[in-house]
Parts: sequence; C-alpha cells; structure tokens
Amino acid sequence: MKTQSNSQRISFFLKMGILMGVAIANRAAHAAPTIWTGPTTNFAQTAVALGAPPVADVLVPGHVSLARNGNHWLYNTNVDLFGAQGGTPSDTEWAFGALANHASLTYQSFDSFRNFDLSGVLLNGGPMVVHLINEDIYLSVHFTAWPHGGGLIAYTRSTPAVVVTPPTPSVTITNPANGAVFVEPADVTISANATVSSGTVTNVTFFSNSTSIGSKLTPPFTITANGLTNGAYALKAVAIAAGISATSSVVNISVVIPTVTSLSASPAAVTNNQFSFSFSATPGLRYEVDISSNLVDWTPLVTNVAASSVVSVTNNISGDGNYYRVGRLPNP
Repeated sequence: MKTQSNSQRISFFLKMGILMGVAIANRAAHAAPTIWTGPTTNFAQTAVALGAPPVADVLVPGHVSLARNGNHWLYNTNVDLFGAQGGTPSDTEWAFGALANHASLTYQSFDSFRNFDLSGVLLNGGPMVVHLINEDIYLSVHFTAWPHGGGLIAYTRSTPAVVVTPPTPSVTITNPANGAVFVEPADVTISANATVSSGTVTNVTFFSNSTSIGSKLTPPFTITANGLTNGAYALKAVAIAAGISATSSVVNISVVIPTVTSLSASPAAVTNNQFSFSFSATPGLRYEVDISSNLVDWTPLVTNVAASSVVSVTNNISGDGNYYRVGRLPNP
C-alpha cells in the first residue's frame, strides 16, 4: 500500500476542499429552474410523405423539438439523427407525476419506461413531467395517443407561464411651458395630462424642487402653487395607477423681480418713413406695445416675449404722428 506524507495528505485535503467549495458555490449560483405553468396546448403528429421527416413539436426553437420517428422512437429532431433507435430524446429526462412536484420526482430516460408495452405505460400512467436539462425547464406532458407498434402520437403539454405586465401610466405637465418666466409673487397654475392604457389614474402628485406641493385624485389634474418668490423651480408630476407610478419630464420655470419698463428716446430714429425705438424689459416676460394718434384711443401694435433686456420696435409713420406706450402684461 502506498503511503503519503503529511504534506501530501494536507495538499490532497486542500484540493478536495477547494473542489468541494467550487461545487457548492456553483450550486448556490445556479439560477432557479423555469416552470412552464401556462395554458396547455395539444400536439398531434400528422402524416407526411414517405421518407420525409415527421412533424415535430418545437419546445425550444433550435434546441428541443420532439417527434416520433419511423422506427417508433421518440427523439429530439434538433440533436438526434432521424431514424435513431433507443435511448431518449437528447436534452430531456422524464418522470411520472404532477408538475407541482417536479423537484421531488425521480427522472429517467424516456426509453427506460419501455416494458414490452410502452403504449400502455404512457397512456395509463397519467401525466408526466419533462425536464429540458440544458435549458433547466420543467413542463407537463400527458400522452393521449401512442399507437403500439408505430403510428402518429398526440399529447397535451403545458406552455411557458403567461407574464401579465400591469399597465404603466404616463404623465406630462401641460402647463406651464418649460422655460416660462413669472413675476413675483407668482401664483402658477400647474396642469398635467395623466393616462393609463387600462384602469384609472388614481392620483397625481405635483413637486417643486423635489418638494410635494399638492395632489389631485381625479381629473382635471391641476393645482395652483401660490406666492412663488424670486428663484428657479423644477416642476414634475407623479401619476399612480394600480400601484404603478410614472414620473413626468421636468419643467423648469423661473420667478423674477422685473426691471422697470421704460421707453428709450435713444436710439430713436426715422428712416425710410419708419420710426424705430426701444424699451427696457426683463427677458422671458410678456410686453405689449400700444399705438395712438390722440392719447385717448390705444390699439395694440406688438405683443411678444422679451428675448433680451432691450427690445427694439419699428413702425411705419402715418398721419400727423403717433404716440407709443409699453406695458408689461400680467403673469399667465
């Protein structure tokens, strides 16, 4: 008998410990199997031309397709050769029992159930569970036709579980517009459009700079943020339907202290029968320029959003002359 030194034995035990540790780690990392608990489907082979491959039931495309061949064997058409005899369909193992008990069943090759009367065993044995080994999938199969001595087979089997994805709501802030500017103190109306493909949106909560500023349980989903002072505000809305939430894109607005609006006599010029002048403004706020010939009756000439701190206006000269005034419009 060959003896080992202590160092050799220690080395051996260390190697065994490493191997066992790897095996345990591999088992722990192994993902849970997939159980096909979806609605059942029926498969029945149909006759084909002489020499043509039999009709197969495709379980996993490119990997597992079951058929009974001309020599009366069940085989995997993706792996096994047509006409193969004996054994079992590659990538499968079989057991009689309920799919709910798949973890406790004893599996064996399909052909090992053959006992001079495979037809009787399959048709009278009740439901079976098939394990697709490489894919780690378990499904139920119940044979309803297996002619003794050869012929077309039929069975009922389970399908992949139906995954029901709850509808996700969607929400968009429709007012104010992104980039809108308001004068302080500002009472800002915030509106959102919230929908869901099925069911009902049950709550929309509005946030300003990540702070909740109000909620609405039913449409219209509109609130008013009162007394906003000078500063920047990031607005968003969160809608909930059936416990699923969705968040809108952020709408950025600003509240400002406006500059005093005044007409500027310089530069003011008349060129080609056109009078040009300018006025001071706060970018982002709305202004209206009015025109009058008598300082009593005023007509709007220009209404716009100031793009800069100085806004230029040009107008054709008519009659004996015109008067102009500029006013900042109130918050929307």
